Amino acid sequence: ITNMTTEQAIQHLTHMDAVVYAQADHFVTKRTAPNDPRFGEQWGLSNPTEGADIRAIDAWKFGLGGKDRAGRDIVVAVVDGGVDVNHEDLKENIWVNSGEIAGNGIDDDGNGYVDDVNGWNVFDDNGTVSADRHGTHVAGIVGARGDNGLHTVGVNWNVKIMAVEGASGQTSTVLKAYGYVLKQKQLYLETNGAKGANVVSTNSSFGVDYAKCDSGQYPAWNDIYNEMGKAGILSAAATANMNIDVDSTGDVPTGCSSDYLITVTNTTRADKKSSYAGYGATTIDIGAPGTDILSTLPGNKAGTLTGTSMATPHVAGAVAFLHSVASEDFFATVQANPGDAALLLKKLMLSSVDANADLDGKTVSGGRLNLAKAANVIASHSSEACFP
Repeated sequence: ITNMTTEQAIQHLTHMDAVVYAQADHFVTKRTAPNDPRFGEQWGLSNPTEGADIRAIDAWKFGLGGKDRAGRDIVVAVVDGGVDVNHEDLKENIWVNSGEIAGNGIDDDGNGYVDDVNGWNVFDDNGTVSADRHGTHVAGIVGARGDNGLHTVGVNWNVKIMAVEGASGQTSTVLKAYGYVLKQKQLYLETNGAKGANVVSTNSSFGVDYAKCDSGQYPAWNDIYNEMGKAGILSAAATANMNIDVDSTGDVPTGCSSDYLITVTNTTRADKKSSYAGYGATTIDIGAPGTDILSTLPGNKAGTLTGTSMATPHVAGAVAFLHSVASEDFFATVQANPGDAALLLKKLMLSSVDANADLDGKTVSGGRLNLAKAANVIASHSSEACFP
């Protein structure tokens, strides 16, 4: 039957005594569009007509996020005003400290924090995190549960979100917030995952406008990003919501020099840099969708918000997603040297952007996040290959 058409082969086989029935052998592709009812409104994830999205559907063909090659949970720390950890579209993706017993007033896991079940509230010095509007929206962009028939979907269908209430321009507060995240990652590495959390990225949608990281007033910010980076954590940070050149005006943290920072500006549905977003040829790394972004809101709701605050969790979420689809060679680097792996992932992401004329000369990469292209690059990464 090798020289027959498909229809001829089916007819031939059907008349054979040993054949019950015959049919064409169809190609099957993984269904990667989720059933979340408002997914069609999430232009930043899928917007083929205008082409301004991060190509999430193509990226999800590589995987849906959640775990690394060793089957370990991947965690994103959302440092913000709090997260509604009971939101119906988030609760399955909220990080849970398995070593802590809720509400008993005891530091069960000995990490220095009492009852830090889902994260930490720096302001109140306890584990009760506020259901903040801004932080809940950010968390949903990172990882609203996918394909659960509820509201929206995040960059990751599955991921663990650590809620840290500590968004501030005050250095002491920021250091406590990041210090909690760093402690969890260090514990994780020291105990081979028995304690702590496998945090691979933080999201920081806050900062200090017109401030200069190298002025001598903010050295601790840069230092903590470096310390987290050495432990394998990339920090995605939102630039100013003003049309200013951060290279000259300054901004903290996006003007800081740590290589472990990924600094983000806001792009629109027209695939342009927002006229209300900062830029910088040497300070701002990448653009991502941040205008009229639909995501979760407290009280089991969803709605749209705009700003670099919304662009940045696309990138923080992308870091986590890329860890989940990375090649064996990349994972070996993660195991051997988490800091080197973090820098490599950043390099691969920035080299995989969609080139964008409106971001050329205004960002380091000259482009907008392309999750599918980055996923393809990291999934096929070989330690013997060279990348620009």
